[in-house]
Amino acid sequence: MIESRILWQLGRAVPWLLAISLSLTPGVAAGDSKEAWAALVKGGHVALIRHGNAPPGYGGDPPGFKIDDCKTQRNLDEQGRGEARALGEAFRSHGVRVDQVLSSPWCRCLETARLMAVGSVETSWALVPEGSCRSRARLWCSSRGPEAPRVAISWA
Repeated sequence: MIESRILWQLGRAVPWLLAISLSLTPGVAAGDSKEAWAALVKGGHVALIRHGNAPPGYGGDPPGFKIDDCKTQRNLDEQGRGEARALGEAFRSHGVRVDQVLSSPWCRCLETARLMAVGSVETSWALVPEGSCRSRARLWCSSRGPEAPRVAISWA
């Protein structure tokens, strides 16, 4: 019962997430999705965001990368840093007050979250696409109430 409720809530968020993604990706959509921004301003939603541009290579991180050493990972480039700052500015200009920012532990996700500058950033393995952590991410997304929206930043 709880699992179906969580999936239903996540399913309701998909159109909003897509609308936000399309309205903030340069060259993909011409205008803002007023409904998506209005929903975030109202609160009680989760914005799932992929990290900013990180130059491709190895189909992911280089062999032998270390999660606690950003120099060994694929990181944001200047374009990705600009995207993160612009997304944070879009949140502010639309009047979106963020309740919580949760980021994957990968450096490119953490940097995106910090450069958005919309709230304090917490790291969580729940946003890592592999493993059993996904159920914790679903629980985090479904536990929201009428408070300000939450932001989750991941790499998948």
